[in-house]
Amino acid sequence: MADATIVVEDVRKCFGDIVALDGVSFEVEAGTVLGLLGPNGAGKTTAVRILTTILPISEGRASVLGIDVAEHPESVRLRIGLAGQYAAVDEVLTGRENLRLVGRLCHLPKDVRISESVPREVVSLTPSPHLLLDAVTPTQTLRKIFRR
Repeated sequence: MADATIVVEDVRKCFGDIVALDGVSFEVEAGTVLGLLGPNGAGKTTAVRILTTILPISEGRASVLGIDVAEHPESVRLRIGLAGQYAAVDEVLTGRENLRLVGRLCHLPKDVRISESVPREVVSLTPSPHLLLDAVTPTQTLRKIFRR
């Protein structure tokens, strides 16, 4: 795949005698939204942790944006972001406030600023085109809307 943003080749991850991933391979084309589906214990979280450089690979190779996750983990981390199912640290805070808090927890320099353009970019992620939600909406409000 010429425009692959993520490449995973024969990745194996073991925790002692337990094999969490056994020869997993896939590619994700640029601009694609990827969902990992499978039962509990299938290795979804392990794969994400490897791609985000949280866990090392036991065998195989993986790259994100053309950067090998094992050889250059800091370079990968500088270029990606990760928001899990429960991404908000505090439901009372707005999206922007949560970003600031996570930045502080990740030891980003205090002079790093969140772009003022961020709020409108998240509008396309809302469950209804008629909703105008942005990074100034409290997270608990967003969670209630997405549950509907």
